[in-house]
Amino acid sequence: MADTPDEARAKRIKRNRRMLESWRAGESITEIARAHRLSLSWTGRLLRQEGAALPQIRQGVRRADLPVAEIIRKYEQGTSIQALADENATSYGTIRRLLIKNKVRIRPHGGQNAIEISPLLRVSGRA
Repeated sequence: MADTPDEARAKRIKRNRRMLESWRAGESITEIARAHRLSLSWTGRLLRQEGAALPQIRQGVRRADLPVAEIIRKYEQGTSIQALADENATSYGTIRRLLIKNKVRIRPHGGQNAIEISPLLRVSGRA
């Protein structure tokens, strides 16, 4: 059975307090975000709302722990950006920016299906 709106709100308040306690205990934002399955930027926002003094960074909280070479290798071997984002507990945009920054050629949306020629457009053997 689904939580009522009041129950859901109470759970969020408890989660946010646990997150703040973790921050004060010395856990990194990355660790807290992973533990609660939240994005880094959302985790940072919630911690700021709870009173944590975090550094102000333009695009959320920077991820220094991403295995850049491994992400590039997997992407070049065909792994999707979304799969890499899920695997590294980060956003699609973070992975895409990382690839672009490292001058990796981004595949078209839709993968192989997007670049195949439609059977209706193929050249036939008729003269």
